Amino acid sequence: MKRPLFVFEITPRCNLACTYCYNVWRTPGEAYPPELSLSEIENLADSIEAAHPISVTLTGGEPLLRGDICEIVSLFRKRGILVGIATNGILLDRAAAESLKEAGVSWFEVSVTSISGDGYRYLTGTDGFDAVKQAMLAAASSGARLTVSHIITSSNYGDAGRVVDLAYAFSADAVALNRFVPGGTGLANRVLLPTLGQLDSALKSASERSVMCPGMTVYAALPVEDCLLQHCDYPGITFGSCICGAGKWAISPAGDLRVCEQSPHILGSLLESSFEELSLSRFVKEFRNRNRSPDCESCGWASVCGGGCRYLQTIPFR
Repeated sequence: MKRPLFVFEITPRCNLACTYCYNVWRTPGEAYPPELSLSEIENLADSIEAAHPISVTLTGGEPLLRGDICEIVSLFRKRGILVGIATNGILLDRAAAESLKEAGVSWFEVSVTSISGDGYRYLTGTDGFDAVKQAMLAAASSGARLTVSHIITSSNYGDAGRVVDLAYAFSADAVALNRFVPGGTGLANRVLLPTLGQLDSALKSASERSVMCPGMTVYAALPVEDCLLQHCDYPGITFGSCICGAGKWAISPAGDLRVCEQSPHILGSLLESSFEELSLSRFVKEFRNRNRSPDCESCGWASVCGGGCRYLQTIPFR
């Protein structure tokens, strides 16, 4: 079994109202999950340690809304587990970044939804773009690695190249490009799903700017099928396949294991069962085989894109 990467949603709370939010508890009719106490997270950390993970990324919701975030980081670091923070950046000032770095954070992932105040407000419901730029500066200044995360939608696809430029200006180490996945709140906003043409435009722009930014990696964090958009057309972007349910896993605020952030299916609680036991469930196997069509096999799916995102496959481009 591969050593896992865990994304741990330490809180369902958030200080933004993003129209594209994919958190499963934001789906209409779903209840918000409970938030573990620090002592419960310590027990969870023992379970995670037993899985010999590569790393744990703390996210949410917005992870910096937890006042004990530094203590949570320390719980994992004292077990020898690498820790990162994925944040919208609104609360990440210089003091917070330095405290988190001292606690043991190895990297920050800051979300840059748009390169304009109006665009940022439209997608997040908040006037926070200036705070995000300060967060990038604080993260880079702390000495931790900085990844800028950007989600491509039908409303901001023209921003991708300029996000790469902005990230480079703020000394980012990497840019992670995502596609909008209709889940959670986003289920009611499918109009944000980019067309293939819009996605192509965004990737070309990001690729062109990437080759002008030496030392900074730009990668597609969500798989892009080579049969839809040929990877060779974007030489400045690194592409990969879906590793959810194989190398990457999500942990809910209540400590429940899921195959990925988008999947609402709970495999079980890591406070009650081992990762090894939960990861060998029938659901995981079915999830991993979902896109293994004959066409994918014949074009070498395993080495190219893995058949793409298992959720976007069910949602046609407009």
